[in-house]
Amino acid sequence: TVATDFASNLYTVLRNTSAPRFAAQRLHLPCVAFNVRKVRRVRNPAPETHFTYEVKADGLHDLLITTAETLVQFWPARPTERKFVLIRPWDRSLLEIPEFIGPSDYGNDTESEEDYGTPPSPSDDWLGHSPVTQEMSDLESRALRLLVHLGQPFGAFLLAQQRSGEYKRIATDYDIIGQVQDVVSVGDSMDVRTVEIL
Repeated sequence: TVATDFASNLYTVLRNTSAPRFAAQRLHLPCVAFNVRKVRRVRNPAPETHFTYEVKADGLHDLLITTAETLVQFWPARPTERKFVLIRPWDRSLLEIPEFIGPSDYGNDTESEEDYGTPPSPSDDWLGHSPVTQEMSDLESRALRLLVHLGQPFGAFLLAQQRSGEYKRIATDYDIIGQVQDVVSVGDSMDVRTVEIL
């Protein structure tokens, strides 16, 4: 199905991402990024030291964010648009990759033949029970469960791109909770990449 193919492809891409690391005083953070299309300040007649913004990002439900920083989508005195992204820092545990089996998991030589059970029948392969088929089935199951996880609310970071190309995290008064509109239909909006954060 379309959902299974999309889940399997996304699973493979995320599995091949590198681990977070620090280099040259920057955090290299693998993530799922969503481009912000619009940042609009919500007006308040009272004097403000903190500002509330409506944030619209591709593939996500609209958000309200409160921060002490002034968010401007265009650089002062320049017609260049300032880019913002909402990111979901990547958590490899969502892949549910099985741990390696250690020697102790194989038991010891004193076990009786009954402990090993009956050997598999040659006809098992014809019934679709071969190890390869089972491994593919497990992979598809993990990929579909990953899709379910990605559809749930998540803790997000709002990043502003700097002139040098790196990003700076925008401090907010409250945790940013993002949620995708529909995982499969917004697949093109989910950009798996590694961002450099100052």
